[in-house]
Amino acid sequence: MRSGLGVLVVLAGLVAGSVVLATGVAGQFEGSARCGECHRAALEAWQTSIHARAQQALPSEHAADPRCVQCHGSSETGRAGVQCESCHGAGKHYSARYVMKDSRLSRIVGLEDVGEKTCRRCHTGSSPSIQPFDYDAMWKLIEHGLAPDEDATAGSGPAGTGAGK
Repeated sequence: MRSGLGVLVVLAGLVAGSVVLATGVAGQFEGSARCGECHRAALEAWQTSIHARAQQALPSEHAADPRCVQCHGSSETGRAGVQCESCHGAGKHYSARYVMKDSRLSRIVGLEDVGEKTCRRCHTGSSPSIQPFDYDAMWKLIEHGLAPDEDATAGSGPAGTGAGK
């Protein structure tokens, strides 16, 4: 009974901590290169996407504006652009392979399921844009997931993290 209670206390702490991780606490980010060690196809898709160049797209007068860099990324961190963890959550606690292989554990410690709601954290009605955000059309431009040779329990893309709708 006592050990079961201890496990519940630890899990409750991890769940509470995952809320903080999802917000992107400084020092908790691993960077896209780390994600790409296991998720090569997703890294390649990201490298050619507009998300990878999001910080460069900002006019210089907006490059330090918190309202802009919260979505476009900051060059000060050395991790410019909209990186993997911008959508999937800060990876310090879930990036280890043994954690990623455990779908439940990876989510408890910070891996976020991704879908339209995730995109709309940045793509809002007040975002400067010529056209309204169309999730289905935009997903096609950045679509990524597991390569055929990657482990499906690793948690990338539509099958592993709920990306898509």
